[in-house]
Amino acid sequence: MTESKRSLPTAPSLAAMLPLAALFGGLFLVWAGSIFWLRQLPPSDGWARQIFPLLLWIGAIALWAVWQKPKLLTFVGLLPIGHRALAITAATFIAIFGWHALRVALGRPPSGLLSVLPVEIYVFMLGGILLNEVLFHGILQTRLTELFGPKVAIPLTAVVVLAFRMPSFFVADSTGIEPVMLYSILLLSLLAGILRFVSGSLWPAIALQAGNALGTLL
Repeated sequence: MTESKRSLPTAPSLAAMLPLAALFGGLFLVWAGSIFWLRQLPPSDGWARQIFPLLLWIGAIALWAVWQKPKLLTFVGLLPIGHRALAITAATFIAIFGWHALRVALGRPPSGLLSVLPVEIYVFMLGGILLNEVLFHGILQTRLTELFGPKVAIPLTAVVVLAFRMPSFFVADSTGIEPVMLYSILLLSLLAGILRFVSGSLWPAIALQAGNALGTLL
């Protein structure tokens, strides 16, 4: 068998991908529809915008755990936590947060929100990041890596992450597609995927997204 033939997905691997495709395909349809509903809610129902995505992501993760029965915390890379993973996690957070701090020091207009937002905003934000990473770079990328290898899994996961962000660009109060934001989402997802694969842990990917989110609030 030639190298090119070995790199192609086999029939068993495509069949094994059906549960993954069903989960994320169904989740995308529900998520796309819910975005339009959430954006129509009055400001007094802002809590629903925070809670509903978390509940949806928790439901998808729970469905996968019950359906496929993996050892979930190990499968997605939350456990075990070794010294190497901890070092990469800390370095990643310091690097991305430090990059935003440097940008502010060099003249980027500061938002000043980091010290004034209520605690519950940080709870929702960091909880969302954790669930998002478990779902995409934990479940999706790990399973794709098992099926097709990291060279396919990492960029394909990044494309799926970007696809899940696209519906928000087409709602009534949106300003439309923003190319810079698209590139940022794709780049961060690629970096998170690489960190997930290289470290063998999900925590560096979580640190990357958390550091970036907090850094933008400087």
